[in-house]
Amino acid sequence: MPSTLKFLALSFTLLSAGLTYAQTEDSNSSTAPVARVYVTRPTHLDVFNVSSSRKLTPISGSPFSNISLSHLSINKKFLFGASDDQKTIITYSIASNGAPKILGQIDTSLYNDETDCAGPQPTLIDHTGVTIYNYQADCDDTAVTQSYKIEENGELQYLSRVLTTEDLSMTPTVLIGNNDYAYNFGSKYELPGVRSFIFKRESDGTLDQVNATVNFPKPAIAGDVYDNDRTTAVDSTDHIVLPLYEVNPDTGESDGPDRLYSHTADSKGNLTTTNTLANAPTIEVESAEAMSISPSAKLLAVGGGQYGNKGFQVFHFNGASPITKDTGLLHSSENFLQFGWDKDNHLFALSTSALHIYSATPTSVKEEAGSPISIPEASSVIVQSLN
Repeated sequence: MPSTLKFLALSFTLLSAGLTYAQTEDSNSSTAPVARVYVTRPTHLDVFNVSSSRKLTPISGSPFSNISLSHLSINKKFLFGASDDQKTIITYSIASNGAPKILGQIDTSLYNDETDCAGPQPTLIDHTGVTIYNYQADCDDTAVTQSYKIEENGELQYLSRVLTTEDLSMTPTVLIGNNDYAYNFGSKYELPGVRSFIFKRESDGTLDQVNATVNFPKPAIAGDVYDNDRTTAVDSTDHIVLPLYEVNPDTGESDGPDRLYSHTADSKGNLTTTNTLANAPTIEVESAEAMSISPSAKLLAVGGGQYGNKGFQVFHFNGASPITKDTGLLHSSENFLQFGWDKDNHLFALSTSALHIYSATPTSVKEEAGSPISIPEASSVIVQSLN
């Protein structure tokens, strides 16, 4: 049965002990922002305007207090976030100046037969902005992706759900740029090897699992298999990047570093790659835990740090052709969680302690003056382009 958001009233109060931001901009400037950046931390939401000159300005009222969110997603009108209660998606309208105003919430646990789900985890809005997908893990040894329709007034209507039936460590759901297929990839320590779960997106926004396949390059060591249980990235067309590492299936031990492979989806959802072990680049962080492709589809940001070497790198993304290196390891003392881009060649790299702002093009990757902005205990970033 469809569910309607219960509308709430909530006022936002300004945090009295504000942060000192590394970048400032004249509050009287008439220059229209080119983007807005939203950053979550345990009890507050920081919102910044981004100028064409790459300056960030906190909007009036930021940081907003009494907001405990993670896993943000956004379309032109609404901001969505996962509550810290591990079951609720909260919806906010976005005022003309970027300020959030709460509209309502939905209890996602009402639509699971399983118990004790770890979710909502990353939420994902399809590329037309009309459907939101809610990924949840650890649901009685399954992972669940729920589909909700985003109504014109911001209400969420439950549509359906799909699940995997194995006890796996799963990547969050991603939807390729042409909006046709969604993907999860799973791994199990006791039985190494990538498990692929591929779903067709129907016209009403629901997902249906299909019998499609993923091909992998020949491993360096005979008998080894490939694993990936952390993250993926998609471009605006039909490409998806998989960070893969070789595993000995008998011992479960890794036989090499993470390498980046670009796959292409066909009309039936099958993924193929022409990349090989010889031309796929390695990454310098211990594992790829955060990845994002720029709107131009020319750059790929890769970061991590939770399980080993910290920092992030920027690569040249070349569609179906092999990915090539650009930068070395940046900010090797920080654990990077997420990346965001606007359409003016700005890269926003979020670590657990700061937001870094870069000017990033295929010919130059440069951190902006005044970056980073200190945001203690940051957890999630989302960017809304305004042009």
